[in-house]
Amino acid sequence: MLRNVPARFAETAAGMAIDRENVMKVGAVITAEVGRLQEALNDNSWKRMGRCGGDPVSEDAEAAFNERAVLLFDVFQREVDDLQGLADSVADAARQYGVAEADISAVFRK
Repeated sequence: MLRNVPARFAETAAGMAIDRENVMKVGAVITAEVGRLQEALNDNSWKRMGRCGGDPVSEDAEAAFNERAVLLFDVFQREVDDLQGLADSVADAARQYGVAEADISAVFRK
């Protein structure tokens, strides 16, 4: 049922015991979290650190901190993308349970 779940979620997803009764509720929770996290990333993706001072080290520090910020943003984006993959797998499960496509579209909006 959840064969497309990213590996890092496989154990947790298996522990969810998704069934015909809760598939849409589980999907709604995961989809809402994807939306919340993506919005946080979108709102903060442009933020960078400025110079801490006028000393010679501040320029290097600014570049180093900002480089790490970009790397962290990329890691967080991959996590959100993986969570979206889990939501997509739950939507597929809902289809397998025979849930109407209109209902699935309403809950699993991107």
